[in-house]
Amino acid sequence: MRNAQRRESGITFRAMVIGSVLVVVNAYWLTVTSELTVSLLTFISLFFNAVFTLFVLVIGNGLVKRAFPNHTLSAQELLVIYIMVVMVSTVGGHTLMTFLIGIIAHPFRFATAENEWADLFWRYIPSWFVPSQSVLNDYFEGESTLYDSQNLRGWIVPILVWTSFIAIIWFTLLCINVIIRAQWTQQEKLAYPIIQLPVRMTTGSAFWKNRAMWLGFGIAATIELFAGLNHLFPQVPAVNVRFHTISNLFSEKPWNAMGWVSISAFPFIIGLTFFIPLDLSFTAWVLYVVKKIERVIRIGMLGEGELYFTERAGGAWMTVGVLALWSTRRHLLNVWRKALDANTPIDDSREPMRYRTALIGTIVGLVGISVFSAQAGMSFIGIAGFIVIYFVLSLGVTRVRAELGPPSHEILYLDPGRMLVSSFGPRRIGSANLTLLSFYYWLNRLNTAPPMPNQLEAFKIAERTRIDHKRLIWVMMFATILGTLASFWGYLHLLYKVGAESVAGYVVGIGQETFGWRLQTWLTYAESPENGMVQGLGIGAIITCGLYFLRRQFFWWPFSPVGYAMIAHPSGGLSDYWFSIFLGWLIKVIIVTQFGLKFNQRAGFFFLGLILGDYISAIGWSIVGLVFNVQTYVLW
Repeated sequence: MRNAQRRESGITFRAMVIGSVLVVVNAYWLTVTSELTVSLLTFISLFFNAVFTLFVLVIGNGLVKRAFPNHTLSAQELLVIYIMVVMVSTVGGHTLMTFLIGIIAHPFRFATAENEWADLFWRYIPSWFVPSQSVLNDYFEGESTLYDSQNLRGWIVPILVWTSFIAIIWFTLLCINVIIRAQWTQQEKLAYPIIQLPVRMTTGSAFWKNRAMWLGFGIAATIELFAGLNHLFPQVPAVNVRFHTISNLFSEKPWNAMGWVSISAFPFIIGLTFFIPLDLSFTAWVLYVVKKIERVIRIGMLGEGELYFTERAGGAWMTVGVLALWSTRRHLLNVWRKALDANTPIDDSREPMRYRTALIGTIVGLVGISVFSAQAGMSFIGIAGFIVIYFVLSLGVTRVRAELGPPSHEILYLDPGRMLVSSFGPRRIGSANLTLLSFYYWLNRLNTAPPMPNQLEAFKIAERTRIDHKRLIWVMMFATILGTLASFWGYLHLLYKVGAESVAGYVVGIGQETFGWRLQTWLTYAESPENGMVQGLGIGAIITCGLYFLRRQFFWWPFSPVGYAMIAHPSGGLSDYWFSIFLGWLIKVIIVTQFGLKFNQRAGFFFLGLILGDYISAIGWSIVGLVFNVQTYVLW
């Protein structure tokens, strides 16, 4: 009886053992795919590697059921393992670790008399931030080993420092998720579209017996099968669903001001788009077209220069985060009252933590981040700016994921350092703050796999499947810390063997981007912020607020403020695969208008099949490339 209860809770010894092994395996897998094959498995909201891992577990569990029915994993155990893999995916590979290791290994190795890095910012770098200079030659050149005692000693301090920093931030975000969870999940009943596939894969056999699902799976898998064969054997015909540039059609003035324009038809993007509201997908592709028209008019016809779309995106996303706080204000006030007075009539007994504990954890976490930054040499403006911008952005992305579940929310170059410089200028922020904020750049360089939305989705999975979320919170922290250490090991093991300067990934490029393109420019040209930057931030905020107001005033208003935020950036995210979003929107409109809502619900299995078929095929080609050491087709 007790064993059955443990299996239903999901937190069992065997689930933890299997999950721990798979955390380490995925950490190394993400390392290899990021730096050798450049397959970016965590760029999409639903991680490729996590879905594939769950797929293998489900298939294996089915085989075990036939031979040893008493030893199968429960749905809850499978999902706990999946959540552990998701946690390492918020740290490993091109998500964060490429950038973290690339940044801390770079500033001393590539300093020259010409770039003057030694004079500009060396004195602001704490010794405990970076590895010993004596161990970097082998790291960059390869043909060595991490397991030399000198190399291990040279890295142990920064590994422990940055693992602790990650643990503090991830735990603080978990505490904030505990505080907002009930309001967003139970009161507002947000949809959490991203969790549909993993939950369907594990809870019952209906998903696997559905013919529509297998039809979608077969179509996507066939497309990717032939695409992979065509890559290896060009005589094999294939359909190109990846980015196909059409910029050559707009080569004359003023149309060439559009910049890069591509079309794509990714089956998994079309599948994910099916599960997001029509107004979001409509807003995304329409405003992409509007953005290109604006470039034609203002740059191509009027001869204007930079339009500061990146700053617009920053203003839009910060506004989305503030609006998320505003919509939760009453609940937050009740949580505060409960923390001060246990007799306040709000029930927190079923939360992962008591509200008082979560609030104390949040405060302790923020103090820990502040002390860490202050010890490094950051002043109040740097610390406050980082905390406010990072956590408001995290809250905004989490709200968007919980409510709408977009395929991606990649937001290039939107980090606290850039946004502070855009708002106040480099001189006011100060050289020490800018240097230390550059060492935090890895947290927000892409914004593709932030921890907070994945943590909240894990709580939603626990609620739907009755996993013990009071223990799950510590399982997530364990997986995060283990995953961070495993990711450090994976990168250093690989790079000491191959050489950071020899890999195809971005582990060296991120250092040049951080210190050469950004920090060196800021410190050399420390001027007041450009008016265009400040205006860009303001324009993004105003447009987002305006769309939010119109949505609340007029039920028929077709444009979503979130859709604008997701398309505002000039590149990355929905801007890159707008045509796939358009196709997903068009297909869903046809289904809803021509076949009705009931058929629309049944059609969901087909689109889940598109996602799964695309994922499994793409990962399959990645594994073929790794096993046979050949360059294979890369979907993403």
